[in-house]
Amino acid sequence: MTDEFEGVENINHRRARRVGFELPVRCKHGVTRSTVMLKDMTTHGARIEGIPRQRIGDTVILFLPELSPKLAFVVWSKDRTSGVEFELPLHETVFANLVADFAIGHLQRLEMGRPVSDAAPLASPPVPPTRHAA
Repeated sequence: MTDEFEGVENINHRRARRVGFELPVRCKHGVTRSTVMLKDMTTHGARIEGIPRQRIGDTVILFLPELSPKLAFVVWSKDRTSGVEFELPLHETVFANLVADFAIGHLQRLEMGRPVSDAAPLASPPVPPTRHAA
């Protein structure tokens, strides 16, 4: 362990692919509710920014879009950034939907295993206005 990151030994031992996000989400830590920035996520956990340094083992509740609140435990923390592990991993389909809808660059749905039929229909190109001779 280093002085820079408390719990750093856990940071490189990922069980699943990490995907970048830049998504504001509600968070409850202790009795405090706030909005944090979800920076990256796997099916097993996430990195959040915006709450003061937490202690290893502290609990937070994340309110991810369209999901029930997710209980998570702090596994590392530095300044206003913390790594959390979900109490229960996200189902692969749930994770794929979050990635497709909110991840940085909105990764291709097929790459994450989401069916093409769930994709939003492509917008038709705008029709230019008709000009009439005056």
